[in-house]
Amino acid sequence: MRLSDDEQRMLNGEMGKGVQQAMEILVKMGELFGAKRFLPVKNAHIDAAAYTTIWDAGTEFIEYLLNNGARVAVPTTINPVSRDIVDWKKFGTTEGFAEKSRRLEDAYLKLGVIPTWTCAPYQCTNVPGFGEVVSWSESNAVNYVNSVIGARAERLPDLVDVCCAVVGRVPEYGLYIEENRAGDMLFELEGFDEEWFQDSVDYAVLGYLVGEIVVNKVPVIKGLPEHTMPDDLKSLSAAAASGGAVALFHVVGITPEAPDLETAFQGKKDYKTVKITPKEMQEMEERLNTAKKDKVDLVLVGCPHLSFPEVREIAELIEGKQVSENTKFWIQTNQTVYDLAQRAGVSKTIEASGAVILKDTCLMEMECDGVWEGQHFVTNSGKAAQYAPSIAGVNITMADMKGCVEAALTGKKPEGGRRKC
Repeated sequence: MRLSDDEQRMLNGEMGKGVQQAMEILVKMGELFGAKRFLPVKNAHIDAAAYTTIWDAGTEFIEYLLNNGARVAVPTTINPVSRDIVDWKKFGTTEGFAEKSRRLEDAYLKLGVIPTWTCAPYQCTNVPGFGEVVSWSESNAVNYVNSVIGARAERLPDLVDVCCAVVGRVPEYGLYIEENRAGDMLFELEGFDEEWFQDSVDYAVLGYLVGEIVVNKVPVIKGLPEHTMPDDLKSLSAAAASGGAVALFHVVGITPEAPDLETAFQGKKDYKTVKITPKEMQEMEERLNTAKKDKVDLVLVGCPHLSFPEVREIAELIEGKQVSENTKFWIQTNQTVYDLAQRAGVSKTIEASGAVILKDTCLMEMECDGVWEGQHFVTNSGKAAQYAPSIAGVNITMADMKGCVEAALTGKKPEGGRRKC
């Protein structure tokens, strides 16, 4: 790799052992991917925040960087941790586990990160500009920032993301290279009436379906409605990344690099076209729905973290009602959104119902003992539908937001199901 004078000084150790270690790792990674140079980054987002992601070895690595003079070189946000920092006892987290999580959190704060503790930093202070080069990790966040914002990012491995934040550089490879951002496969939506794509769960099912077909390539989607909102694209991003390692997609007429088909494919004509109808969507949802029992143990929303409009929607649906005593309703977001919800009075409405708002963490990242209870989860998240069964052997029912609230109130699978094609 060709190094600038500053990059060579980092590699030589002139800026401290911590920076040197980070640069050594990134040079080796760059060589592995055939990168010819580094790109300066405007900001960073770190995935490796949860103790259950990097454990003791990862914690010690962060502390090594810190103790050898390293600090983040650019504004850096960070993913959810492994506990609700304020109310961890409420969720069954043990003292010993909480202390290990706190140790890692403290190291990151000293490293200089912005303590967003969220997997949706694009909805919480970290919004890059179109075309900006950033070093991000977290699969849904990379997919979103590439696709919906049009910044330049790649799926960085855990702890490599920390190294990039420390040196303010990233190897030029993959989706940092313009020609690699061209679409590879066209997905045309046909036969959908106005009942479809009115809730983010449809975007989650579509994302999972597209991801499973395209697998680690760039899909182009044609036919989504103009009223598609950022929260909808957030759900699509998370599910496509979980179902097929997608790090960039284009939606014709909606996302910034796809004003039309020709632009989305950068002039390529030899792409494959896949038709998606309500039948394929229904079949995918039936595959994700693994639950057979009517009784619901847990309703989980907020994977990725909910935005303030989504939290407000729940408050409107649940106001004056009570969650079933045999069912838990967990609503995941970050402290910043929770503070907004408090100021708007909607958190009080939600908590009065018996639902709980889980802050700065995610069920997928928490301590398993004492937290994973029951066998039937209802969710609107394609990402949760992918990971929860493999993590804890639970069964899933997919539902829209209204259906999730209904399940929480009744303790039963939502009545009527979803549309039938």
